[in-house]
Amino acid sequence: MKNKKYKLREDDTIVRDGRTLYRIEALREVCFDVHTGEKGGYVESEANLSQEGKSWLYDDACAYEEARVEGEAKLWGYATLRGKAKLFEKANLWGQAIVQGEAKVGGTSFLDEHVVVGGKAILKGNVSLSEEVHVGGEAHLEGDDPSLSLWIEGKTMILGNTIMKGYGTFPDKDAILEAGTFRIEGDE
Repeated sequence: MKNKKYKLREDDTIVRDGRTLYRIEALREVCFDVHTGEKGGYVESEANLSQEGKSWLYDDACAYEEARVEGEAKLWGYATLRGKAKLFEKANLWGQAIVQGEAKVGGTSFLDEHVVVGGKAILKGNVSLSEEVHVGGEAHLEGDDPSLSLWIEGKTMILGNTIMKGYGTFPDKDAILEAGTFRIEGDE
């Protein structure tokens, strides 16, 4: 590919789940805070991070197996993308957030701290998850107002065929949702 945005550093590797991951280094300006020569996070191969767009892995964030980061999506801190998971559009993973399985996270979604998203879950629009939220199964979360956020925090588990749409803060900080459709509207 012509005009690659990064290269893999063979002299700077780590091992995760028995796989060798390579630190990335910018070959050109990627976005306003990633300049030529700047080192980023770790990937197993170029298949994990698009050579196009403004997507990037910072710090010690990792993407491996068949996971894919593209668009303007970003991983920060110790965030992990693995399995066949996809992070796209302007989604962000922070802290020790993990997206795995066949989960897809897009829009302007923001996942932080110890959030885990897996299974075939789909997050799109403006969704914010924080603390110890776990999303799995075929859950579908959509923040459907671009100026407001669907915010879920605490020790909340969202599993099965659960569908959550709307905006506002989910009122129960220690909930288990296993199926059904929930419409959340609040004053954010």
